[in-house]
Amino acid sequence: MQIVTVAPIVRGVLKERLSYFSKEPLEVGMIIVVPVRTREIPAIVLEARMVSDEKSTIKSSEYAIRKITRAHPRRIWTRSFLLAAQKTADFCAQKFGETLLSLTPKAILDAHLEGDLRDLKTDEREREGTHTRLFAIQGDTKTRLEHWERLVRESFARNESIFICLPTEDDVTRIAQKLERGISDYTYALHSGLTKKKLIERWNKILKEQHPILVIGTAQYVSVPRYFKTIVLDEEHIPTWKTMTRPLIDQRIFVEEYARACMSNLIFGAPLLRAETHARLREGQIEEFGRVALRAYTDIQSDVVDPRAEEKSIYDETGKHKFVVLSTPLREVISNATSNNKSVLLVVARKGLSPITSCGDCGALVRCPECDTPLVIHKSKVNSDSHVFVCHSCGFMRKPEDNVHETCPQCGGWKLEGVGVGVDRVEDEIRKSFPSVHIFIIDGDRARTRAQAKKIVAQFEKTPGSVLVATPIAIPLLNTVSHTAIVSIDSLFAIPDIRMPERIFGLVLALREKTTEQLLIQTRADDTTLFTQALTGDLAQFMENELYLRKSFSYPPFGTIIKITLRGKRDEVAGDIERLRNFLNVYDPIISGAMAKEPKNMFRMHVLLKLAEHAWPSTELLNKLRALPPQMVIEVNPNSLL
Repeated sequence: MQIVTVAPIVRGVLKERLSYFSKEPLEVGMIIVVPVRTREIPAIVLEARMVSDEKSTIKSSEYAIRKITRAHPRRIWTRSFLLAAQKTADFCAQKFGETLLSLTPKAILDAHLEGDLRDLKTDEREREGTHTRLFAIQGDTKTRLEHWERLVRESFARNESIFICLPTEDDVTRIAQKLERGISDYTYALHSGLTKKKLIERWNKILKEQHPILVIGTAQYVSVPRYFKTIVLDEEHIPTWKTMTRPLIDQRIFVEEYARACMSNLIFGAPLLRAETHARLREGQIEEFGRVALRAYTDIQSDVVDPRAEEKSIYDETGKHKFVVLSTPLREVISNATSNNKSVLLVVARKGLSPITSCGDCGALVRCPECDTPLVIHKSKVNSDSHVFVCHSCGFMRKPEDNVHETCPQCGGWKLEGVGVGVDRVEDEIRKSFPSVHIFIIDGDRARTRAQAKKIVAQFEKTPGSVLVATPIAIPLLNTVSHTAIVSIDSLFAIPDIRMPERIFGLVLALREKTTEQLLIQTRADDTTLFTQALTGDLAQFMENELYLRKSFSYPPFGTIIKITLRGKRDEVAGDIERLRNFLNVYDPIISGAMAKEPKNMFRMHVLLKLAEHAWPSTELLNKLRALPPQMVIEVNPNSLL
């Protein structure tokens, strides 16, 4: 009989490691089914020891060890995969079992547990390489695709398989359509949109195929137990590589660790490589693949416009203040394009009419009574002439007082006005100025799913002379647009995201790729250096500035930030914060911002740890973090500091 220590492969289990008796001999790395309270769950064996060797440990145990009645042992992951998952869990300070669950397609895990997929042999198709080399390429989509096409041809000629890893299902579908030409019999696209039957069918074909293959998929599907001489991590700058729910992991870290464990070559690709990647390029840790472009060239017309100049001119002439939503140059773009049956894309950062409502007398904001987040003005779905206040944080909604007016919650004054520009406000301005133009809208309200957004994009592209007003979520779905404009994204600079300059710069680069004739940026920012660099494609100078700022504040890659979020009742959070501060006192914890209110009378606070470069992962700190209660959410190198 054995005592086995396992890691539960489910979310929400309080303990990371559990121990059981087993009559059946089990080996490390096997997946078994274990009892937890009244249910049975999958778990991976971490240790297996004979009972005869652990008698003293059993006698001194403070709890009774349960028996495994039906283990159903299976082996579904290679050693390389498990090693990479463990290193990812350690770096991101997450539980190993939860990390495995996040990195494995549910359909594949279920199929193994149900016996629909054969077990993996311990020595099957892993660690076939002799060493790992890291490369990077920076260039537009067309340039990178040309490199991937050449890479696939050369790999097949050398009898080598290749995996191209992408962040989203849309990216997988788009790239697969480009690269499968001529090799469709040996190209496999893997993503969450496949049915379980289709996925298992492709999975089995990948395992049986003797010919070199090209697999294009999201990070979860790197778990396919086949050796790839080269792994490409394309679009590596996209934020969606980081998971939004527990376990909070960065899938790029896993892909790199997996390439190292398999001794495969890894290539990073993006129109703008992350600051972390550029720093490693400079240190010689990563080699150039082809060429890391220092400038992105384009022949479209582009310009930056400040509507405040027009507002000043109006005030000088009339003595009245007027907020200009669409500047004269932007109106001319819309007028000229639509009159020539050419389409226009207008990008707005926020949905609704105005992101915030403030009092002109005291400056107070109209906030959500549930979570204290500033309320956003939206058009009523019942009557477009009336407005409602909506909270984008908790979903709270109410009509203004008397269905028309609203008084200041602070001073009772009536001088309330919307501040900023949202999608609905831009739509209203276009309808007033261009009543005959067909307008399409894409935001979180009109397109709640990717399928809905795609449908709107398809209708827009089939309607010449139309205007699409959209948040940035629409940009990846478009093919090309003759005229594009950023109406308002200045509010993004106010978000405490250390990667926001990269995100905005990347957004402008993406628009440049989609635009065939003219791109206009409308901004009220005093410093337009970022926009100018993006429009001229000056990648080198932007990254030089970005790395300088990162180093000044010890942000990644020149340090590591760990954010711990606490949620609960006000008094509980305050007490937990103090205990956490004492527990991590040696690391000089920083309380990030004031206590924020959430729905149902809950509150939230953050604690930040700023570690020196190369100080993470630390075994001592990792053990402390893993000892924290589950209500404390840990995120390593978060985007937002608040």
